[in-house]
Amino acid sequence: MAEPGEEDAKARSLGLALLDTSRIYEGFVIPSFEGDLRFPPHRRAIIGLAGRQRRFLRAAYTLADAGQVLEAVGPLRSMLEFLVRQLWLAHDPDRNWALWMAKEHVAADLRQEKIRQQAPALHDAAVASRTPEQRKEGEAVAAGRTQLAAELGNGRPGMPSLEQQARDVGLSFLYDGLYRYQSNAGPHPTMLAVDLLLEKHPEGLVLRGEPTAQFVAPPVYLHGAWLLYEALKKSGELTPALNLRELPSLGRDIEALVKERATARMPPNWRELLPHEVVDQI
Repeated sequence: MAEPGEEDAKARSLGLALLDTSRIYEGFVIPSFEGDLRFPPHRRAIIGLAGRQRRFLRAAYTLADAGQVLEAVGPLRSMLEFLVRQLWLAHDPDRNWALWMAKEHVAADLRQEKIRQQAPALHDAAVASRTPEQRKEGEAVAAGRTQLAAELGNGRPGMPSLEQQARDVGLSFLYDGLYRYQSNAGPHPTMLAVDLLLEKHPEGLVLRGEPTAQFVAPPVYLHGAWLLYEALKKSGELTPALNLRELPSLGRDIEALVKERATARMPPNWRELLPHEVVDQI
């Protein structure tokens, strides 16, 4: 493993500090009630989404530490996708939670139906072997689905795409400029994903073991730290117990590093060239 440069070392240190200061997410008890009211389900989901982003950051850093920067694009992409969903849920909690749950139910039905079609005997055996607790849970889920359908109405809208969710929460530029590249370079079987390992050769193409010069390596440590900071900040704004004392200071250091990188690699008037939604975030 090559030693990280000064910028990467600073960003890596900040990302690890974020993980350390947010240890409360490990074993955190999400209450059933908040005072006399049931704890809002969208906030429960947001806490879980932020918790998963902590694991994605660990995965990205582990890969980057091992020199697998191309592979680290996958966890970074997931972090951005989870952050979009987190902000979208908070944007219009009642409506967006209902839309998300409706889609989850449709997806669960599809999985069950595909198993029934492909392996009916296995499907029937699994249904017959359900425990009383599992059957009771299934009844509760069915009741919740009935209530959800009534709330959404007969002409209920479908859940918007991730692209639309990003637009709803002011992250269109990051979606188009970063997420699309990450998707094509990382987890999706695209020609770009293949080309990043190919180089011209007198006899054709040579498949390299490492990414070629075509690969625009993202600043994994800095991107990951910024994404997790945003996730933790927004989660803490909704749940006082997760309002981390050290977070503002770490956030200022991360934002300063983002500005330093932009100033060093972009034209002097870079603030004027970027959309307001991006400039406002740094």
